[in-house]
Amino acid sequence: MKDPCIRELLKETELKRYISDNQSKVVEELNLPVAKARIDIAVINGSFHGFEIKSASDTLKRLPSQIEAYSKVFDYLSIVTEGKFSTKILNIVPKWIGIYLCKEVDGVRSIEQIRKSAKNKNRDGVYIAKLLWRDELIECLQTHNIPFRKKDRNWLLCEAMAKNLDVNTLSSIVRCKIKERINWKGE
Repeated sequence: MKDPCIRELLKETELKRYISDNQSKVVEELNLPVAKARIDIAVINGSFHGFEIKSASDTLKRLPSQIEAYSKVFDYLSIVTEGKFSTKILNIVPKWIGIYLCKEVDGVRSIEQIRKSAKNKNRDGVYIAKLLWRDELIECLQTHNIPFRKKDRNWLLCEAMAKNLDVNTLSSIVRCKIKERINWKGE
């Protein structure tokens, strides 16, 4: 299957409840503030859950650097792949990362969870804060009475947020801000 078919299958199955849930936001091609990384699909609700698609026509060359980037932001991460890569992915990704296997037999597509994702313990508050737009950063800093200078660059504002808020609180704030965005990412 090609990437678009896997995306469609994922939306029809594993992501279906989130797409119709007004407490969740499903974002495709979410740019991350780490090494120009981008996750294929992000589900944002009570947690950040990233889904990276590796179809049989892909390579796994970038996967290690992608995992490193995704680990800084996502509470949960799942790799969605096909039989060609399933064993190799199982062997190279950390145990906390979930794995889904897509199949197509006689024109019937299916998806199966091979390994459930577990909570990521390696998140980095600075990178989570970098998901915010500048006006959102300033609003959050003001709301939480965190000192800053308006002329500071965004990365300094992100560092101030990460220094003054624990990663779970910061992640919650960022998720709420992203879910509040209107007319963003093709909505």
